[in-house]
Amino acid sequence: MACTGRFATATDYDNLMCTDLDLTDPAVQAVVENALDVAASDIHVMMAASNQCGCSLAAWALVYLKKLNILDAAVVYHCPCGNAITPESRDTIRGWLDEQFELIRTGKISLCEGMTGADYPAFGSAQQALTEWNTAEIIINRS
Repeated sequence: MACTGRFATATDYDNLMCTDLDLTDPAVQAVVENALDVAASDIHVMMAASNQCGCSLAAWALVYLKKLNILDAAVVYHCPCGNAITPESRDTIRGWLDEQFELIRTGKISLCEGMTGADYPAFGSAQQALTEWNTAEIIINRS
């Protein structure tokens, strides 16, 4: 998936924010879609920073990114459409968004299908030199 376009529609925004917008009005729809487009760019930057633009997104990631897109549009870009968000709520949501963006940027959350995040536990064992041949193989493999 290329890092372009928004992850949510105006209808998605309306449903999540419980706004009851008149989306039949082209002006209202344009305002919401513009806010979603601008907010999606924040997500694209984080995905690009962690090299997650060229993969197929996991099914759960699509819904997660839609939520981030809507909240970013509502809070950071002060989309005039929708329920009034108190300054305290705005700060709380903005902090949560910053945390989520950092997790994506650092690869701690991998949005790609079949991939695990950077903090996924891994197990390995060291090869042991039990014989002369093992020792030689270990030395050859080091170079």
